[in-house]
Amino acid sequence: MAPGPAIVERLRQALAAASPGANRFVIHEVIPSPLEQYVPPPSGKGRVGAFPISVATVPITDTCKEVVDGLVRRTVPRETLVEARGPWLITREGLVDTLARAIAREGEITDMLSLCEAAGVRVSILPRK
Repeated sequence: MAPGPAIVERLRQALAAASPGANRFVIHEVIPSPLEQYVPPPSGKGRVGAFPISVATVPITDTCKEVVDGLVRRTVPRETLVEARGPWLITREGLVDTLARAIAREGEITDMLSLCEAAGVRVSILPRK
């Protein structure tokens, strides 16, 4: 699913068109990468991780700087930073809930990350190897 201003509507349409028995979805925002590149989510209770939404991530390897008023304040430690590349794995219940929570901010949403932020939902990470 391509990022952009109409992503929420496209997600709603995809959800409506999905088989009623489909309880988990894989959402790619870019050209899909092989699924074996990330650690599979733990199974159980219909979730795809600790929360109904998970995303494959890679560690940040570049040096990151915090800038305030045009001046470098400090180097940000990379150990806790990841890049959320996807794919995104989400349960039907998680997608329905997230779309409902974000309805008031729909105009601001352009990708899966901004959807999750607007909805105030927590996202599990699936570290890639």
